[in-house]
Amino acid sequence: MHRELSFYFDTVLNFSGSVTEHNFVLRCIPADNPEQKILSYTLTVLPNVGPGTVGKDSFGNYIRTGRVADAHDSFRYTLQGMAYRDDSLRVPEEAVPFYRYVSPLTQVTPELTKFYADIAGSVTDWNDPAKLNALDKAKILCSRVHAHFAYTPGETNVLTTAGEAFASAKGVCQDYAHALIALCRLAGMPARYVSGLFTGEGASHAWTEIWMDGLWYGIDPTHDCPADEKYLKLCVGRDYADCPIERGVFSGWAEQTQKVFTKVTD
Repeated sequence: MHRELSFYFDTVLNFSGSVTEHNFVLRCIPADNPEQKILSYTLTVLPNVGPGTVGKDSFGNYIRTGRVADAHDSFRYTLQGMAYRDDSLRVPEEAVPFYRYVSPLTQVTPELTKFYADIAGSVTDWNDPAKLNALDKAKILCSRVHAHFAYTPGETNVLTTAGEAFASAKGVCQDYAHALIALCRLAGMPARYVSGLFTGEGASHAWTEIWMDGLWYGIDPTHDCPADEKYLKLCVGRDYADCPIERGVFSGWAEQTQKVFTKVTD
């Protein structure tokens, strides 16, 4: 069902001391494609560094780069705008080969391999594509990942691999997505990591997309549901490391804390 989404995404980085020569890359500008048309948006960066440069990375994500040379103890970027979502407007595309193979944060472990084998061995017609297509299998894997994990903030970080999170059975949306990607690739399906927002208030979110017959289908293992028109895609990659929403380097000795608030309404 098509939706018109209003989105607001605000992130503040606070530093314990002054930093300088802060070079940053933002991947917070939403993807603009047939099923997700960006009607309008504004992106404000503070300290003000002017218009900066907007381009695309090797995964096709919009990137906003810039540099804050002067001393500062906080950095803030705020995105707001409107988008039109309608998954029925998707157009076929080829699955890039690297989405078929393991990546640094989705390495397969013996535990993940056994988990997949147990599922494949217990589901009737798992190996019969006439009975179960790729999306059917992905939905089953999604439900099993959802049931395996306990949503537990603070137990993992951005460098935690799918195998490490799976072994502890604790994590957040990033970990759920990485585990599902690893399992989908074990099943022979191209799969990729998605960072974005979804309807409601909170923080940014992550989910998985699988490719079947030329189309990408979003699946959210954290909530065990399709990632449909209630979701706003920001960026994609093989795993989180390919598409962090914000990344930067600076000069100075300072600890960094982050506050994020998002709101999406239709």
